[in-house]
Amino acid sequence: MNNSDIKKYLKYLNFDKFYKPKYKRCEICNSNKTKLLRKKISWNNNKFGVLPVHCCLNCGFVFQNPRFDKQFYKNYYEKAYRNITLGTQKPPKKYLDDQKSRGKKLFKFLKPHIPKKGSMLDVGSSVGLMLLPFLKNNWKCSGNDPIRSYVDYGKQKFNLPVECILSEDMKLKKRSLDLIIIMGSLEHVVDVNLVMKKCSEASKTNGILVLEARGDPLGNTKKFFNQSHHRYFFENTLELIMIKYGWEPFLTTKYPITGPTRQNTIFCLGRFKGESIKKNFKKAIKFGKKETFDDIFFKLKYYNYLAKNSSNKLLLR
Repeated sequence: MNNSDIKKYLKYLNFDKFYKPKYKRCEICNSNKTKLLRKKISWNNNKFGVLPVHCCLNCGFVFQNPRFDKQFYKNYYEKAYRNITLGTQKPPKKYLDDQKSRGKKLFKFLKPHIPKKGSMLDVGSSVGLMLLPFLKNNWKCSGNDPIRSYVDYGKQKFNLPVECILSEDMKLKKRSLDLIIIMGSLEHVVDVNLVMKKCSEASKTNGILVLEARGDPLGNTKKFFNQSHHRYFFENTLELIMIKYGWEPFLTTKYPITGPTRQNTIFCLGRFKGESIKKNFKKAIKFGKKETFDDIFFKLKYYNYLAKNSSNKLLLR
């Protein structure tokens, strides 16, 4: 990504300051061996530009590379993100209703796995409405999100316990949380390892972590890779990030546990076991819990083929 590419992207975002992205090692296994998967990705709607996506050749993790610094992403989420994704800095009614609905369904799904009453954190909570059913059942709840207008809406309209910070700046009490949910937000954070480290230090033994990832494309992959998603988890890499920080995955599924509004997403649930699980991380990769570059490449090619031939009645076995 040369300076000309960077300037075009920053101009598109209306950013006056010049930010220089840096190449990074794989955020999961720390390997420096990566291969370019896509050079141009979606900036918004039908606007495409250079923002390269690489695949780790050791574990198969897919992530934007190079990447900008913390200040860039702080500005991006404050000024640009919601205008790009929803076209407004005020949460639409449909969005609010969806958060309420997803929260109810999540609480119902988790009831067999969580205590009757406990403490929980929603990382990337947005307005915070997914906390409502937990609050109504006397849980001690907190949430955080970097978009001030959405956080303020949750605090002022619904009196929700949410704060406007980057998740990297969370201050959490050690071994205090029975439940942590990160619903589609782990792909957006600046430093995924710092966020996961903070969460692991705050989780009680046997505390539950729920991760939601974007999952497979819904059709043609041209718009699947976009500027707002800095990394892309599939089943193996979603479980690997849990194992790396001490959670034992016990359910990974594409079943829509929060309802039908986020199709093809992947959910992973894990119990915190600490060092007994962390020690298995490198072995898990070595003995096959990974994707390969070809796995990802041909998966994307297959989805493009399905999209192109959707008018033909394909028989999938």
